[in-house]
Amino acid sequence: MTNDRSEGWLAPVTPLHRATVEFVDETEEVEFDSDDSNDVDVQTIAVRALARKAMSVREMERLLRDRDANPDDIATEIARLESVGLLNDDDLAVDLAERLQRRKGMGASAIKSELAKRMVRPSAIDLAIETLPGEQDELCMEQARQRLERLRGLDREVQYRRLQSYLARRGFRGSDITAALREVLGNSRGSSTPTPDNVITDAF
Repeated sequence: MTNDRSEGWLAPVTPLHRATVEFVDETEEVEFDSDDSNDVDVQTIAVRALARKAMSVREMERLLRDRDANPDDIATEIARLESVGLLNDDDLAVDLAERLQRRKGMGASAIKSELAKRMVRPSAIDLAIETLPGEQDELCMEQARQRLERLRGLDREVQYRRLQSYLARRGFRGSDITAALREVLGNSRGSSTPTPDNVITDAF
C-alpha cells in the first residue's frame, strides 16, 4: 500500500506581485474666473452707508476714497446721490442742529462745532444756525435754571463758576451767559447779583 502523503501537503504558493493601481482623479478641474480689475461698487457702498445714517457730502467722499474707489466714479456717485436727494448738506445741517439743541441743550457755538466735525459745508452750517427754533438767550436762560437745581446747597460763588463753565461748554454766547447768570443767581434765595468783575464779557 502506497503511503500517499499528498493529502497533507500544501500546494506551493506562487507569490503574486502587488498590482500598482494608479488613482486617476476624473474630477474635472474647476477654473475660477480671475478678475484682475480693482473696480469698487461705489453705489452699493454708498447706499449701504446711507442706510445706517445720514451723511454729509464730504463724509461720503471720504468713505469712498477710503475704499479705494476711482475718483471719477466717486464724483459720479456723489452727483447721483445729490440729484435724488440722498445727499443734502442743507437738510442734514438743519436736522442735526435742531436735534442737538432740543436733546442736548446746545447753543449755537457748540452746534457749529459738532456740524463741522461732520464735515458739513460751511454755508449749510450757517443756514442751520440761522433757522434754529427759539432764541439763544432764552435757551441759555432755561439751561441755567435747570442746571442751578442740581447745584442747590453749594456756595453761591461755586454755583456761579460751575454755571458759567457749563453754559460755556454748551456753546452759548458770552453775553447770553452773563444775562442768564445775573437772572438766575440774582433771583435765587439768599443770593446777590454777581459783581461786575465776575461777569463774562467775551463773546463766543
